Amino acid sequence: MSPDRLGFTLPELLITVAIVVILASIGALHYVNASHRAKRAAAASLIAEMELAISWYRIDMRCYPPDSKGSASLRAALDPHQTDSIWSDPSWGGPYMEFQADQVDQITGHILDPWHESPSDPVHRFSYRADRDGDPRTGPPFHNRSTYDIYSPGRDGRSGHSSVLGDEMDDGAYSQNGIDDDGDGVIDELDPSGEGAANGFLEDDINNW
Repeated sequence: MSPDRLGFTLPELLITVAIVVILASIGALHYVNASHRAKRAAAASLIAEMELAISWYRIDMRCYPPDSKGSASLRAALDPHQTDSIWSDPSWGGPYMEFQADQVDQITGHILDPWHESPSDPVHRFSYRADRDGDPRTGPPFHNRSTYDIYSPGRDGRSGHSSVLGDEMDDGAYSQNGIDDDGDGVIDELDPSGEGAANGFLEDDINNW
């Protein structure tokens, strides 16, 4: 730049702005992806904790925790309020785990997943269904028919769980990550009408199977 030239030309400014925008976009994308991976790991970790707690509950009570209110029933069985009548049950040996205040919907009692956006989030919360009577013919879980299902709908807050084969694209958005996240041996989003989609759960769901 010559001594009498005090600034940048318009093309130079445009190029500089374009470079800054590109770098900022790349940085934001990496941040979002890292945040998503961290939340997936947190969801999987919480599911593992609940599985251990459920196993202790079943040893004591000889059945799985109630599921009439989904994860709210599960939370009440594992970590009940001090006024809950379950404390007087001689078979119950809990609490089996301790949920943090920000992990529980303060209105409904449902267990919130790491994507929740408020203290009361009707979308980003875990779902729970159990085979309470040992008979898989009587209202069993959709996936683990003789035990129980726990799952989070993941980042999009939507899950294919209607039990209707072939409607998974209507039930929720596919993650398009090209990974067999649900461990069924098929990447569901590559063939939404095929074998991989028939289990009723989407690849970005985080679950206990």
